[in-house]
Amino acid sequence: MKHNIFEKDDIEFIENEVKTNPIFRYYGIRVANVQKLNSRDVICVSDKNLIMVKGNSFTAYQHIKERHSYWTTHIYPKGKGFWAQSKFPSEIAPVDYIKIADQIYCEENFLVNNEHQDSDKFEKYLGKYTFPNNEVDTMNLILYKGTKIIHSLYPQNKKYNKLKNRENFPYARGIIEIKKSNIPNVKNVEIPYFDSNLKLKYVILIEKYLIKKLEEWRILAIDENGKYKFDVKIGEQKLMEFSGETSERITYQHCDLRHIENIMKKIDNGEIK
Repeated sequence: MKHNIFEKDDIEFIENEVKTNPIFRYYGIRVANVQKLNSRDVICVSDKNLIMVKGNSFTAYQHIKERHSYWTTHIYPKGKGFWAQSKFPSEIAPVDYIKIADQIYCEENFLVNNEHQDSDKFEKYLGKYTFPNNEVDTMNLILYKGTKIIHSLYPQNKKYNKLKNRENFPYARGIIEIKKSNIPNVKNVEIPYFDSNLKLKYVILIEKYLIKKLEEWRILAIDENGKYKFDVKIGEQKLMEFSGETSERITYQHCDLRHIENIMKKIDNGEIK
C-alpha cells in the first residue's frame, strides 16, 4: 500500500484470503475488535460476496467510518474552511455498512460512464436506500475495479453534516476533553476549535461546580503560539448532569453551539475584546 489505497499486490492478498479462509463462507463480522486488525485484513464478506477490509483513513472500512459516520470527530480542511462531506444518519452504525453496500450492488445501479478522477482504479454503483428513519437517499458505492473489494460507501446528500451551512464560520470543533480542575469538586469540559491550518484558535471552557450544582461557560481566545490570550464569560446555568462520561462527551461533541460560535466571529471582527 504505497499510495494510501490498495495496490495490485494488496488486492491479490485480500482476494486470496477470502478464497482460502473458511471463515468467510459465513456472512457477518469476523471479529468484534476491528481496531486490532491490520489494513489488509478482511472484516467480513457479504451475501453478494462484497469484501469489507479494515483499510486506512483513505480507503475501505476505516475511511468510511472516519469520513462519513454521523459521529465522526475527524475534520477535513478545505481552503479557508472545511469540507462538509456527506454523512450517514445517526441511526446507522458501522456494522450496517456492508448491508447497505449489498443492497446497492446490482447491475442496474452500475455506472457505465464513471467520471471519477480515478476511474481506471475504481468502479461506481449509484442507487436508492431507505434509512431506518424512512428517509430515502442516493448511495454511492465505490469498488476497486474488477473486484468486489469496497473502497468507499457514502450518501449523496449532505443534510446530516452540520457543517453544510457553515461556510461563513472558519473553525471546526475538535475532540472534547474532560479534566479535573485544580479547584476541589470542580470538573472542566474543554471544547476546542481549530482553523483550517489545524491550529487551535478558541476553547469553550465549561467549569462544572459539582457541589454548588452550577456551571460557568466562557470562551478562551488562543494566540498564534497556542497560548491563552484572554477570555469572554458567556454566563452560568444549572449544572447539566449525565449518566456517564461517554454520554457527556457525545453531547458536547455534537450539540448545537452556534450562539457561542457567533461570539467567536465577533471576537474575530474586533467587536469583542
